[in-house]
Amino acid sequence: MPAAQPSRKFTLKAFVEELRADIAHNRIKLPTLPNISLEALVVVNDDTSTVAEVAEVVERDTAIAARLVKYANSPLYRGVKPVTTIKAAITRIGFDKVRHAILTLAMKEVFKTGFKPLQQRMEELWEHSMDVATRAALLARDIEHIDQEEALLAGLVHDIGAIPILLKAQDYEVLVNSRDNLNKLIAPIHAAIGRDMLKVWKFDPRMVAVAAEHENLNRDPGNAPVDLVDLVIVANVLSHADTDHPLARVNYRDIPAFRRVNWQPPPPEDGPEQEEETMEDIEELRDLLI
Repeated sequence: MPAAQPSRKFTLKAFVEELRADIAHNRIKLPTLPNISLEALVVVNDDTSTVAEVAEVVERDTAIAARLVKYANSPLYRGVKPVTTIKAAITRIGFDKVRHAILTLAMKEVFKTGFKPLQQRMEELWEHSMDVATRAALLARDIEHIDQEEALLAGLVHDIGAIPILLKAQDYEVLVNSRDNLNKLIAPIHAAIGRDMLKVWKFDPRMVAVAAEHENLNRDPGNAPVDLVDLVIVANVLSHADTDHPLARVNYRDIPAFRRVNWQPPPPEDGPEQEEETMEDIEELRDLLI
């Protein structure tokens, strides 16, 4: 990969305008999902497709196939007996939900860059996205009308807008050589860029809303049902607990999403056993995504 280009003068306004235009006109090389995942999604989205046809496509990629079976045996779907075949995995997950499962399992490939100076930053973004995803999925267990696999995917894509920013940042030495400058750039614009990116990828509008609104801690839809944005806001704030991130210093009581999902800190009587069980669930879900 070429080194950062110090000749390019950086201004925030010009950077954002150029990036949005690049995304709108397909001029930026956005990360793409693996071909086998795209092919499987086409089959899944065809109302005439069968379980056998989806299984046939997925089986062509042994890595995706193995991970889909693992996904079906995860805490999201675990049954009495583990499934061992692609067809059984699809049946357990449910045909309508396989699309979310395939997108979730393929998402890791999107969080990659061949530009070494920014590779660690991309890896950190993936780690954070996994943490938010698993927390959102666990929160969804208590929300009857939200599927856990949808919450898992929503958590993975909430910061997706940071990816094209990182890819474009490699052209600017002032960004590559300063973590603070890069963070100051990503913070105010990644939500809007993420919204644009997921629209280009034709994601579900609810996922687009997560990317667009997850930083809005004052968001309050009133009496509307709890939604994916609520879960991801809570999961995102909790993921920064005990860090030096600004979200670690917010008061949960001041954030409507915490009230809407009825989040409460674990009571003392739950003891270390309950906390350990929760951490085991988080680790098992994270293991799905690695």
